Amino acid sequence: MDTPLPSSPLSPSPAPISRAAVWASRLLNVLLLSLCVALVALSHYSFTLYCENFGCLGKGLLWMLWAVLATVGWLVALVVRAWQRRRGLGTRASGLAFALVSVMGVGHLLFWLVTTVLR
Repeated sequence: MDTPLPSSPLSPSPAPISRAAVWASRLLNVLLLSLCVALVALSHYSFTLYCENFGCLGKGLLWMLWAVLATVGWLVALVVRAWQRRRGLGTRASGLAFALVSVMGVGHLLFWLVTTVLR
């Protein structure tokens, strides 16, 4: 018995991407990459800061500020990347921001562990 193969249903064409979504995606990408640049500058400043009269309070505050900004940036990059992927937009810049913040976070964690253990 020869039975005909079922015809494959045509996949619905994706909805056109709105201009507002494209601009929002670009703006979020620029903001995420700007946050990465700010985190690099803050990292450089916090690594070159020396403990002075107030102990290491200033350095600790900078590290906490860096940690909060990096955590928020990491979460935002994760959400933006998922949103862009769902909408069919490019995820190269948000993926780069996610990777940069992840690598910087691991680097800071390793530096903190090494300097704490060696004391």
